[in-house]
This record gives sequence, C-alpha cells and structure tokens, in this order.
Amino acid sequence: MSGIYGLSYFLKRKPLFIVLILGGILSAPAQALFAQSFDYERYPKLDFDFTHMQLEMGLQPQNMRMNGAVTYQVKANISGADTVTLYAAHMEISAASVDGERVEFQLKNDSLLIPLLEPAERGQNHEIWVRYSTTPGFGLLKNNNGTVWTSQLPRAQRHWVPILDNPHVAMPTDLKISVPAEFTAWATGRKVGEEAVNEEVTQYNFVSKTDIPASELAFAIGNFQSQSTTFGIKRINMAVEQEPSGEVDLQQLLQQSYDWLGKVETEMQSEFPYERLNIVIMNDHGWETKSWGGGTIFIYQNRGSLQHQLLRGIIGQWIGSSQRAAQWSEADAITLYQTLVQQSMTGSTPTLDVQDLPRQSTPSVYDVFGPERWNAWQQQWLQWKEQSKAWMISDTHPGMLEQLSPVVQWSDYADLWYQKSGQPMFEIPRLTVAHDTSAADTTVADSVIYRVRYNRDLAGESITLGFEAVQGGYDELKTLRLHKVYAEGIETGEVTFTGLSDSVTVSVSPDIRTLRLEVPQELRLGIEEHKPVPFLIYELRNAESLNQRVRAARNLGKHTDNPDLQLAIVDALEGNVEPDVRAALLMSLADITRGAAGTEQLFLEALQSESRLVQKAGLKALQNYPESVEIQKRVRQMTASTNHIAIFKQGISVLSGIATQEELDAFLSEVARRDTVGYRSVAAIRQLASKGETGMLTEAERFLGGSYDYGVRQEALEVLTEYDENAQNWLQRGRELLTESRDPRIRFLVVRGLLQHQNSEIVSFLSEYLSDEYDARVYRAISEGMR
Repeated sequence: MSGIYGLSYFLKRKPLFIVLILGGILSAPAQALFAQSFDYERYPKLDFDFTHMQLEMGLQPQNMRMNGAVTYQVKANISGADTVTLYAAHMEISAASVDGERVEFQLKNDSLLIPLLEPAERGQNHEIWVRYSTTPGFGLLKNNNGTVWTSQLPRAQRHWVPILDNPHVAMPTDLKISVPAEFTAWATGRKVGEEAVNEEVTQYNFVSKTDIPASELAFAIGNFQSQSTTFGIKRINMAVEQEPSGEVDLQQLLQQSYDWLGKVETEMQSEFPYERLNIVIMNDHGWETKSWGGGTIFIYQNRGSLQHQLLRGIIGQWIGSSQRAAQWSEADAITLYQTLVQQSMTGSTPTLDVQDLPRQSTPSVYDVFGPERWNAWQQQWLQWKEQSKAWMISDTHPGMLEQLSPVVQWSDYADLWYQKSGQPMFEIPRLTVAHDTSAADTTVADSVIYRVRYNRDLAGESITLGFEAVQGGYDELKTLRLHKVYAEGIETGEVTFTGLSDSVTVSVSPDIRTLRLEVPQELRLGIEEHKPVPFLIYELRNAESLNQRVRAARNLGKHTDNPDLQLAIVDALEGNVEPDVRAALLMSLADITRGAAGTEQLFLEALQSESRLVQKAGLKALQNYPESVEIQKRVRQMTASTNHIAIFKQGISVLSGIATQEELDAFLSEVARRDTVGYRSVAAIRQLASKGETGMLTEAERFLGGSYDYGVRQEALEVLTEYDENAQNWLQRGRELLTESRDPRIRFLVVRGLLQHQNSEIVSFLSEYLSDEYDARVYRAISEGMR
C-alpha cells in the first residue's frame, strides 16, 4: 500500500504518531555550520519538469509528527539527466523508488538525491515516489488553540514534504491529509473527499487540476466553522477558528469575497486563476508576512481590517501567486501592483495593523510582504499618483499577465512601463518603512518631533510660533500648512522653519478662534503643540475631528498655573462628550488639581464608566491621593476584579504608589498564584520584580508554554529577560524553547534573552543550534548577537 497508512493498517491501525519501522530508515546527516540562505534560488537548475504531485500525509497536531508518501510525475527537460533532486529539510527518508523500483538515495545538506535507473532522454516521463517522516521546526505554525497551518515564507514547504519548492516549479496536485477525527482540514485545491479511516482518524482529499506553484502549497488543520458559496463554476470556501478573539460575520465576509472576486476579474481582465478559493481566518498571524498561496488566503484577526486583508489576498491570487516573484528580495513590484488594484477598487490606501511582534525585531527579506512595507507603499503611492504614473501602470497590468512569464522581478515590469510611457523607472523607490510594533499608527521612534509654542502678542494682532526640536531635526527648510480659524471661516497659508530652533510670526485678527498646523502626509514629523487656553477651549468644543478634540482636552492639563481651568473642565465633563475626550479631560483635571482635598469624586465616578479609557484615566488620577484609605480600597477591588489587562496594569501601578510594600506584595502574590490566563500573573510578577522581589520569577516559567497565547508568552519572556540574570536558567530555557516552539517570535525572544545573559556555554549552544534555525529573523539575531 503506497499511502501513509499502509503500515498502520497492517499494525491494527495504530495511532498516527507511531514511527514507521520499515527497514532502511535513513536519517539526514548532521548539517555542518554554514550561512543559511533564506530566499529562493533565482534560476534553479531544472533537469526535470514536474507535471503532477500526489501526496498522502498524516499529521498529529499534538506533537507535530508527520508521516507521508509523495509521488511526482516528471518529464526530462534534457537528455542525459540521471538524478532527480528534491529538498527535504531535516527529514527521515525511509524509501524511494523510480518507476516502481526501489533505488538507493542520498541526503546531502537537506537535498534528497534520487538516481534514475538509467539516464533519461529528453521528454521521457518518470514516476518518483518517496516515503518520509519529519517533525518540522520550520514551515508549519501552531497556535495556542492547537491549530496548525503552513507558512508561506520562502523555502517553507521543504520542511513538511520532499519537494522542489521554487517559484519556477508549478504542477497539478492531489493532496490526501489525514488528521485526528476531532480536527478538520483545508488545503490547496478543491475538496473531493472526506473519509473516516477509523474512529480516530479522518482523511481529507483536495485536488487541483490547475498548476499550483510548489512554493505556495498550503493547508490548515484545526477546529473550524465554515461556509461556502459558488462563484460561476467555481467555489469559495471560508473557515474561521471556533474560538476567535472577536466576532466574525462569515456570511458577510463570504459575500464580500464573492463581490471582490468578480471585480478583480474585471480589473485584471482575466478569470480567477485557480479552481477554488479557500479563505482561512486565524486569530494570530504567527509573524507571517505573505498571507496568500495558490488558491488560498490566510486572514489574521490581529492584522487589522479583515475586509482589507481579504481584498489584498484576492488581488494576490493574480499578482502575487499566478504572477509571482522569483526572489522576495525583488518583489516590490508585486506590492506596487497590489496597491494599484486595491486603490482603484476602493479609492483608498488602507494600512495593516502592526502588532503582536517582538520589539526591536531584526529586518529580513521577509519584510517585503510585511505590514510595515505594505503601509509604506500606501504612503508612497500618493506620491506616484501625484506624479501621474498611475495611468501608465494601470494600462499595463491587464496585458502584463499574458506578456510576462509567471515568475517576474522589478526590471521585468519596468521594461513594460518603459515601452508604454518612455519613463525609465528601473530603480525601486526608496520607501520610508515604519517599524512600529505596538499599533497600526505609523508614528515611530525615529520620526522627527518638534515642540511648537504659540505666543500671542498683547494686542492680539500676531502670534509667534516657536519651533524647538525634541527629537531629531531638519537642516533644510520645511513647510507646513497654517489654518487661521475665524467665526466666519478659515484662512489657509504656509509657514516654514528649519534647524533645532526657529520662530515664525504670523499676523492674525484679534477675533481669531484658533490656529492649526497641518503636517504634509509625506513628512514624517510629529508636533507637540502648546496653545493658549482660549484656543484649546474652542477646539474642545468645535474641532471637526475626534483626535483634535482629544488633543485639546489633554493639552489643557499643561496649563497647571491657571486655576480657572478646573471649573471649565468640570463643566465640560458634565456635557455629553466622547469617552476619548472624557478620559483626556480627566487626566488634565488630575494634572491641575494634583490631589487637592475634595477633588477625588469625579475620578471615583470614572471607575464606574463603561469605557476602559475613562476607567484608566480615573485610576491614574487616584494615585494623587495616597492618604485615603477608601481610595486604596476601591483601587484594590477594581484591580482584583477586572478582566482587562490594561486596567489591571494601571491598577497595580496606582497601588504601588499608595499602598505599603507589604500590602502590595501580598496582593500581587495572591494574583500571580490564582491567575490561569497569564496576563495578570505576569503583570504582577513584573511589578514585584521591579521592587526587588524576584522570588516569584519562577512562576513566570509556567506561562512560556504553547497553550498560552503569544502576548502572555512575550510578556513572561520579557520579564525574565529583564530580571532573571542566571545564565544557567537561560541555557535550560533555550534548550527547551528553541527546540519546541513553532512560533518564530518566541524563538526570537528566547535568543534575545540568551544573548543578553550569554557566557561561553550559551555561545557554544547557540553556535551549535544556528544551522538548525531556518527563520531568517531568528538566524540573524543569533549570528549578529554572539560576541
């Protein structure tokens, strides 16, 4: 029996994870230390054309053990070719055959060499069969729900199936995937079968008669809810994890995918290139950057708008999959065209959220499809559009799908652009990439920041703007738009400034309501404005945008020398203001009152608000009342009962200032022992450690396991990195987590902790481990961090 369960049938159908004991199992030799390659080979030597793939594979999600058998139909491209080469990273190959006859094979540096019985003639067909086992350390991801899915990073497929996973290789596929009966599976192609192998195992069968790029094979295994709809003679399937972090309206998204699929077909002037579109919605991105494969889209709930991700993935089926980059290092033209199509369809340039990433992560070739670079293209597109390049790109992309081979690079596109427009654009634009790991906001640490003070003359006929560099600075003149707001309308002009400090005086009428600066979108400049109180009060009441009203409310707190503001803020709080504005007003009021007796009632009332922002503002203000027993009691009650980690962190921060050390230690120790989710425990452990109480650090260890979500594990590792200085603890931690964790973010954080506490043993361990790390970001962190 050629399938993966051939042996287990004869062994009374033992569970999936039994290791095959067929004779002659040969393990891959230990890999010598060498510089890893993390991009595809640009022009691989292809002695054979792969014309079909049939895979029978079993996966046990619990231990990630895989057993499989893969069959390829190949056709010789040249005469004299005598060896078929497949990539098989860290695999155990038990047998191989050519045209039904067993052959001796070799494993060399993750390459599987299968000799033909005799040299091939050009055009001659052969059948190659391989049986293998593996426990991938790369190429498959697993989250805390037990869901397993395939990475779409370069060279990922070779870790779970012997294959030539290069964008130059594409073929029809027949995938049979066997999983525990409590799981369901989705994979590349159309589902043609679902069969119970026994009470414990179900086999799913997915077939694609259309060529699928070998570098874009995909599957997902987990507990999914799913819905489907037809699209012409094709079908759209959508599945979502059963325990999503937020509500997902499958029916609405399915209808959206149907509508957009038709619109993109019209835009591209060509049919959807695959037989099925399978969309899988996951809770966490797992540090993946490319979210589409051939006929597959992965959507992540912590990557921003699901609708935006969906449209990007649909566009990616044409430009990104059907037409794909030979190397990721030259894939910017793919993202440019994706930006063009989505902009033409929606009239907007939406960004992706940048969150749940390791802080200070290492740049790599993977970034080309990452959220930061996508966001940078959205900003860059505005400039290209202003330079009238949109028409030229728009006119070329429909015919481009037919003119270019499926594998392309920037210069290939540039040739077409030049033929169309005579514009030489062979240089990839320099993008300003915002590496912000906390939110979707594109403001970053390396932005330039100026403080701007508004000083009005006594006559009210002029205002002097004083520019002072707070972070960075400009050596050349920069221009901002200036809006003078009057009762009868707005006058718009410009102001220019330069250097570390500068001042500009503008004339105004005495009845001016406020003055507003507008920063051009392409200028990465942050401004901290210090405006007169009348301007702030006007903006609080009349500004058009919520952000402007919030800034005005918060900036009132900078005028602590104005006692009359307290009454104005209280009056504003009695009105119907948005939660964001109310929170900002409370913080400003706290700055002005500074814990004065009799002013705490508004802050206590804020604790009852339904808005977490307002609750946090109220909590923060209460730290100004350290003598009040009642306030300490209320803060302790709220901190102990809240389910929101942000409120909990704010609460313990306040308690650390108003409770005795003994009271705080007892409270936090109890929280750390009783919490099972993890966030509260880790926050409590951090607070204790910051006060010198490191006895609870061992409790953080239990939150490093894969059953906790990434945020908890990240917080625990960062606490240990900061406070656990024992190198032996880190060595043991590294040996366990670098081997066991399928999440590259966790491996990255562990490596950072090891490097921060490195000694000769840690350096020796990392040097030995390095050749087994296939994620470019983790690899670079190790290789660049060892001293």
